[in-house]
Amino acid sequence: MALGTSSPSPPAPPSSPQHIYTNTRTLGPPEPEGHAGGGYPTYTNVEVVNDGAESAAFKQLFRTWSEKRSRNQKLGGRDKSIHVKLDVGKLHTQPKLAAQLRMVDDGSGKVEVWCIQDLHRQPVDPKRHGQLCAGNCYLVLYTYQRLGRVQYILYLWQGHQATADEIEALNSNAEELDVIYGGVLVQEHVTMGSEPPHFLAIFQGQLVIFQERAGHHGKGQPASTTRLFQVQGTDSHNTRTMEVPARASSLNSSDIFLLVTASVCYLWFGKGCNGDQREMARVVVTVISRKNEETVLEGQEPPHFWEALGGRAPYPSNKRLPEEVPSFQPRLFECSSHVGCLVLAEVVFFSQEDLDNYDIMLLDTWQEIFLWLGEAASEWKEAVAWGQEYLKTHPAGRSPATPIVLVKQGHEPPTFIGWFFTWDPYKWTSHPSHKEVVDGSPAAASTISEITAEVNNFRLSRWPGNGRAGAVALQALKGSQDSSENDLVRSPKSGGSRTSSSVSSTSATINGGLRREQLMHQAVEDLPEGVDPARREFYLSDSDFQDIFGKSKEEFYSMATWRQRQEKKQLGFF
Repeated sequence: MALGTSSPSPPAPPSSPQHIYTNTRTLGPPEPEGHAGGGYPTYTNVEVVNDGAESAAFKQLFRTWSEKRSRNQKLGGRDKSIHVKLDVGKLHTQPKLAAQLRMVDDGSGKVEVWCIQDLHRQPVDPKRHGQLCAGNCYLVLYTYQRLGRVQYILYLWQGHQATADEIEALNSNAEELDVIYGGVLVQEHVTMGSEPPHFLAIFQGQLVIFQERAGHHGKGQPASTTRLFQVQGTDSHNTRTMEVPARASSLNSSDIFLLVTASVCYLWFGKGCNGDQREMARVVVTVISRKNEETVLEGQEPPHFWEALGGRAPYPSNKRLPEEVPSFQPRLFECSSHVGCLVLAEVVFFSQEDLDNYDIMLLDTWQEIFLWLGEAASEWKEAVAWGQEYLKTHPAGRSPATPIVLVKQGHEPPTFIGWFFTWDPYKWTSHPSHKEVVDGSPAAASTISEITAEVNNFRLSRWPGNGRAGAVALQALKGSQDSSENDLVRSPKSGGSRTSSSVSSTSATINGGLRREQLMHQAVEDLPEGVDPARREFYLSDSDFQDIFGKSKEEFYSMATWRQRQEKKQLGFF
């Protein structure tokens, strides 16, 4: 995998780029390759990093990164957790909060679950929705409403003991469901033990993972009479229960365990657990067993408790430190494939404008990997593999179990939108498609009327220069329209006679735009009078534009602004 930025850089040697970072002093030029003093190639980049002002690229070289906090911030930490619980109901209208909490809502929407059986999906009884087996794969479809619009998330849950065939069947069945739902599903790949908060919230803290394989209709196979379950979590958004080997060494003083025997279910409270953990454990115990319940405190276990576990044994007894949420900044990359190699070009200071409908973009928020699929992207089936390759080759040694989320253009969830400074929800829905314009739909007629009105009200002062600039711009806008398009422009709604005369006058001045030699590789002072230097490609005829850029003007101007600049630089129009 190759990493880069969207801005042009000097030619690099065939090997992957190298960097030297220093936060103490400026290093001199690297020693020649093989030199005893250093051994770094002469093309190695040297970057000075100041304490407290580290870049996102620098921080992501480390597995964890903690920001320095002031005394006031530390004192306010507890209040922040309280506010988070109160703000869950505001997730629909606050995408930034949704992104930070990784929650589109509170999990109260519609839930459907399928278990992959014999390479096909089988519906799971709603009474057993939260009971998954480590030897299987599941599809969990969540339906919710946001701002009056129905949206979907399809979770692809993969058990640790699932076979390669079952994982492949999981992906193919997900594609089938996506087709059934018209291609609008947000697909999130989830690995057992790394479930995101919203997935846990769907089951309201009652997610239980059994160490077995499910039979038909999701029912588990017969298991041993003694089973041990570890309960981790303090509320419905972070609690999961997993079956562990039934032996004493599996215990941990920081958690709560359920020991199910033939006659009784022991509820074992470690010394390090708190009241919230105990409350959630009492909810989970009703899902796992209906036998007589007996509460046991660590250090006060009856003899039968240890007998069921095969005798005493050492286990972790130190209090677990709270996990610190990483403070990494999100990073956006454009994805492409070159000779089978994944190439990533980073987009700095990214915005919604950088999402191009011909591209696949990777948004790394550290806790999740989003792969945004443009509606015209051609390699979207490789997206998940690209996300896995990105995690595998990341210099910080990222977990391969990091959730990977596929997001399609126009169907972005708030957990994705919230990472952008601003977001226009109507950017890709308010304008008619090219097909609508060609077919002459009502929306297209309205758009043509607007364009005609703009032509009628055109002012030569839009570009510097004399009247010739207006003629050049009008001809570039008109391009090589055929007679049918001219008929549309001369329709009564458009003010036919006035527009027709304007176009005729323009055609008499210039026919087909300016010659490419007048626009390519020309200094600003050498451009024809009236040409806007920042949009010189605009003055090409349609045929020349297609020949040079390999695409139509419509396709070119629908691309992200930074990509337009990149192509213009390469082709001599910048």
